[in-house]
Amino acid sequence: MDVTTVLRDQHAEIRRAFVRAALPGPRRAAEFRRLVRMLAQHEAAEEAHVHPTTRRAGRRATAAARVGEEERAKQLLARLWQIGPHGAGYLRCLGALGREVLAHAAREEREEFPVLDRLGRAKRWVLAAEVRLARELAPTRPHPKVNGELANKLAMPVFGPADRLRDLACRLSDSRNGT
Repeated sequence: MDVTTVLRDQHAEIRRAFVRAALPGPRRAAEFRRLVRMLAQHEAAEEAHVHPTTRRAGRRATAAARVGEEERAKQLLARLWQIGPHGAGYLRCLGALGREVLAHAAREEREEFPVLDRLGRAKRWVLAAEVRLARELAPTRPHPKVNGELANKLAMPVFGPADRLRDLACRLSDSRNGT
């Protein structure tokens, strides 16, 4: 798969996750955590690899605009994380985040993907592998102060494992409480 296929698939997965995180019922908390994890990892991978590639291809303004959008989305995601899936204002904040993230994804597909599609086949495949690997290593929770290529690449080996340990502790706590 090349990079735009990987990213389109992730965007579709994120769209579905927003719908599931809005549904009432006993699965809401788990779907909320899944959405947060997906967004945190996806955006970190894009900031570390995709937007720098766009910038190096001569589209500085496009890359800078996408990073700015991601910074705003991270702020909303952090606020949503604080509210939690059962807190007051959850659906309103989830809706605002969804609109921001989906508009951002549409702009990426419209403005950045043509730039990526002009890269050579090998570069598109390598970039896809970098994005998939970065998503596996990236933090699973919002870190609004971690922005840009270098910050994300430095944060991945620190915040990624730390977040996964906290996620495990939450799952263990949930299983003990029967949720």
